Amino acid sequence: MKKILGIAFIALGIGLEIMWLGVCFGSIFIGVLLLFFAPRILFFPFNFFLIIGLTLIANRTYAEYKQQRKNSFNYERFKQFNKIESYYEILGCSKDDDMDTIKKSYRKLMKEYHYDSNASKDLSEETIKAYEEKSQQINEAYTAIKAYRK
Repeated sequence: MKKILGIAFIALGIGLEIMWLGVCFGSIFIGVLLLFFAPRILFFPFNFFLIIGLTLIANRTYAEYKQQRKNSFNYERFKQFNKIESYYEILGCSKDDDMDTIKKSYRKLMKEYHYDSNASKDLSEETIKAYEEKSQQINEAYTAIKAYRK
């Protein structure tokens, strides 16, 4: 029942908004002034009934919705920030280093862990596989830092 009532309030808001715009734009001068200097007044009927309708549909108050939004944070951005920090650690650099220092560190690590430089040595398969994984991590870290800094 609340959902139907909420949809009815939204429809009422749309109807009132259409009538209100008709009144305001009956006089072009008043309509243009409201549009440029007071858009909140111009779209008040729609916004008012939209909030009431969505509150009824969602079955929670607008204050609860605002509080939930305030308490939530962007987890994806947080994860990306932590990944970038770990990428700097992989390359043995800090976020304050310039790109030349990071590039030197990348080249030094790739020279040490790259498959071609270790293939001629008599190393076990496990060690070579670990070096390959490390070189992939180093490549990923360098590519991500380059993209992040652009």
